[in-house]
Amino acid sequence: MKQKSMPLRLGIMLVGLAAIALAYLAPAPAGLTSPALTALVVFLVAIVFWVTEVMPIAITGWAMVGILPLLGVLTPDEAWAASINNAIIFYLCCFAFACFIGRSSIATRLTGMILRWAGTSSSRVLLGFMAVTALISSLMDNLPLCAVMLPIAYGVLDANDTPLGRKSPFAKCLAIGIPWAAAIGGMMTPAGCIINVLTLSLLEQSFGLQISFVQWMALGIPATLILIPVGWLALTRIFKPEALSQQAVDAGIRQADELPAMPRTEIAGVVVMLGTLVVWVAGSWVPALNTTVVSLVALGLMFFPGVDAIKFDDFLSDSPWGMMLLMMAVNVLVAGLIATGAIEWLVAVVMAPMTAWPLMVTMVALSVIACLLHNVIPAGPACAGLIAVPFATIIVSMGGNLAAVCAMVAWWSAISLMLPLDGVPLLSYANKRKYFSFGDMLKVGWAPSVVLVIITVTLTPATCALLGLA
Repeated sequence: MKQKSMPLRLGIMLVGLAAIALAYLAPAPAGLTSPALTALVVFLVAIVFWVTEVMPIAITGWAMVGILPLLGVLTPDEAWAASINNAIIFYLCCFAFACFIGRSSIATRLTGMILRWAGTSSSRVLLGFMAVTALISSLMDNLPLCAVMLPIAYGVLDANDTPLGRKSPFAKCLAIGIPWAAAIGGMMTPAGCIINVLTLSLLEQSFGLQISFVQWMALGIPATLILIPVGWLALTRIFKPEALSQQAVDAGIRQADELPAMPRTEIAGVVVMLGTLVVWVAGSWVPALNTTVVSLVALGLMFFPGVDAIKFDDFLSDSPWGMMLLMMAVNVLVAGLIATGAIEWLVAVVMAPMTAWPLMVTMVALSVIACLLHNVIPAGPACAGLIAVPFATIIVSMGGNLAAVCAMVAWWSAISLMLPLDGVPLLSYANKRKYFSFGDMLKVGWAPSVVLVIITVTLTPATCALLGLA
């Protein structure tokens, strides 16, 4: 996103800070304490600052955290303690996996396999790219994976002499489909997206919710297996991509064939990743195999002498530390909302009418709200922090399933299918190639969005009930 002018950014900052000062000084509404009103306004102002990008989003988050102790919402010790949890530690391993895949030849080798299978059929090429991207996304965060896969797809388009701009339906399909697949594939495991573990940690702190690695897979894999074909069908039926030239197919296969044999370090890295996945799964039955503890051992193994899957400097430069800092800040801001009773007030006053509706109607309404919220607020952790506890409070009070709400909030806070404002589709939309418009994405994005709403209110709660999840 192009940076706004300094006077405009300063003006937004001053208005936001004035709103916080007013909330601190003004009398609170009935049922809401002054610290609760302050915590709520600080969070809302933080969202405005994140959306408008007046400062780097991680810095904005921590500046807002600093305001909470300053205004008496939390003590400094409470704020610092709330910032760190097992989700933060768990994701260090996922950063290492993402760095490894991004710097390896794995994606290029898989592209060669896709082109051998698909030939000149652009629909099959698209399906292959989406399936491979979704599969890798189960262990790699969405944004870095998208940054790996899009240039490979662009290489196929260049070999096909595809024009820049919005002239090629096939280019539209790839440029939209790959970000979709990265986000959808992240649903499959807790490791697939940092927002999964953020949402889990928020609801664990507030409700004691526990979802094992295998249980999450049981929720996420069926949803992914439905959404990838639905997204693919929407893209191919609406845009009708043109065929790929044999020249482009041959170029992609040749690029993969010219790679040397997979080096020892890559083989070792793949073994560590697959072994970690197996142990994470086994941890669902063996309590000693704590998911976070296993992730720390896997992190060490990626650097172990003889493995050397990644270099430490690459790990530092490739990992999204800003996202981790943002997630830590969101933890504190949400802790302020919970500690002051702001969440309870929000549910009791703003969302209370929903509790009179049938449970299914309320679930549908909340799923639609979550969908629309992340499409217009391109800060997934902020969306999860804002809605996770209120949504869960409402559904639990109505006798609904807490784990199903957790999945709903996590998935919608990570997935934006209709507008390219979130970082994952924005990476493709903002590219100078300009293969698609806002309207193009909205034109196809409604279909998988409707299907995901249906999944979150039918299949997911039913699966939770079968798994014995509350």
